[in-house]
Amino acid sequence: CGKSVNIHILFKELLSDITAPKANYSLRIANRLYAEKSRPILPIYLKCVKKLYRAGLETVNFKTASDQARQLINTWVEKQTEGQIKDLLVSSSTDLDTTLVLVNAIYFKGMWKTAFNAEDTREMPFHVTQQESKPVQMMCLNNTFNVATLPEEKMKILELPFDSGDLSMLVLLPDEVSGLEQIEKTINFEKFTEWTNPNTMEKRRVKVYLPQMKIEEKYNLTSVLMSLGMTDLFIPSANLTGISSAESLKISQAVHGAFMDLSEDGTEMAGSTGVTEDSKHSPELEQFRVDHPFLFLIIHNPTNTIVFIGRYCSP
Repeated sequence: CGKSVNIHILFKELLSDITAPKANYSLRIANRLYAEKSRPILPIYLKCVKKLYRAGLETVNFKTASDQARQLINTWVEKQTEGQIKDLLVSSSTDLDTTLVLVNAIYFKGMWKTAFNAEDTREMPFHVTQQESKPVQMMCLNNTFNVATLPEEKMKILELPFDSGDLSMLVLLPDEVSGLEQIEKTINFEKFTEWTNPNTMEKRRVKVYLPQMKIEEKYNLTSVLMSLGMTDLFIPSANLTGISSAESLKISQAVHGAFMDLSEDGTEMAGSTGVTEDSKHSPELEQFRVDHPFLFLIIHNPTNTIVFIGRYCSP
């Protein structure tokens, strides 16, 4: 399977680990390459993608039935994401000249380690800008969490664990309503590791306000990947001889869909944690109020892998 087979094997193990069936969260990652059936695919490539990526490639009839092929792809994505990502490919995205379509979709629905009480959820303003706000369903929870205050970066960080401890959500909240852009310019993996290391994060009793989040996004990755320098894949002179002997084979479309659903659901109630004495010594709990644009990351803790990264800017 090529010189880089060890990388593929490690990636296969990682995918298997983070998408293993769990009672307390659903994480589905769907990857597939769809090829025009008149273009011969090398048997060794089919063998490798089946071994390393659980199928990975399917041939369809783009040339004479492109819309049926599009619908077939959409049906597969919808099934893989428990019915949440529908119509990933729009009607204009395939035609008789389509040769290869790369599809990636991710679906996540988690249960918190400590549930938010649905009775405490209230409609509150979310400040989209300093001048504009929109109503959100704001969840509320008093508990002990890992928190970091970073004055130099003008932000705070909160870790919210999901049940089982395998996954956590990290909220990067700028001090100012307009501060998200600066965090996005600054963040990289090294910075993120520095900000969230155990010496920076500390357990604190806080009152968390967090909006319910149901996010669905669809992206045409072709222009994104090309802007990052991956241009050769999308032109007729692309070297895809490891996939097929056909000439002028290129990636026609690369599309990505993501769906995430987070509500109050959890496996424990806050009162069962047994950590209540701190609040007796202070009249008011420290507040972590997520009421303006922020970054969030879902981390697979055993492997320190970022599963999701996104921004929440407006309800």
